[in-house]
Amino acid sequence: MKKVCFIEFEGILANYQEYKVDEARAQKFFKKLSEFCLENKIDLYVVSGYHEKIAKKGFLESFVSKELKESNFFFVDENYLLSKADMDEKLHRSNLEKDPNFNDSFFKQTIVSKILAEKKLSVKDSLLLCNDVWVDAYYTTRFSKTDFALFEDNITDRGKKIGKVSGLAYFDFDFSSVEKLLNIFPETDFSALDKIVFEEMKKVLFKDVDLSKLKEKAIKQKGKQKWSGLNETQI
Repeated sequence: MKKVCFIEFEGILANYQEYKVDEARAQKFFKKLSEFCLENKIDLYVVSGYHEKIAKKGFLESFVSKELKESNFFFVDENYLLSKADMDEKLHRSNLEKDPNFNDSFFKQTIVSKILAEKKLSVKDSLLLCNDVWVDAYYTTRFSKTDFALFEDNITDRGKKIGKVSGLAYFDFDFSSVEKLLNIFPETDFSALDKIVFEEMKKVLFKDVDLSKLKEKAIKQKGKQKWSGLNETQI
């Protein structure tokens, strides 16, 4: 059984971008999750990518504050900003000046890694309940490396709704779906996720390259190699 469970606040338990939470279902689900974690000595944490002022307001106005100690609610604060590299810190502060609701999607990775290190636990001891294929699933495989499951009601790719990606673990507001994951996490297959990442990386790397000209050049080069390989008796 898992020893730690992290769940994302925005996009699952709270409104975020186009997602509107079904509060009645979410509250019932979260109550069961918190009770189960308490009974089974699983540490439960909720993580927000918002800066302190916005995050705390959202927490205190939400049903989550009725079931969770405020100390188990994590959000972006000054300590986190100061821990960043100078350039990243400046960029984050600039983003906050432009938009106080700026959300740091990477923050959860640092929290997961920090808590596991403090508790001297393995990545297999924890579960991250999240919803985005890129900033959650891909980032998790690359950084914190913990087990994760995506929220079926709001699967996104950098904020845009998409369908399921095969091979990954999923959950919904039926608590039994999470109970199974906490008890025995299933085998997962990242091949479909890797394909999505590869295709996106390819778009970025070749966005300013005319592939048709590259193909034409390759064909010409191949023709030259064939010609130069002919001996006198073949000409």
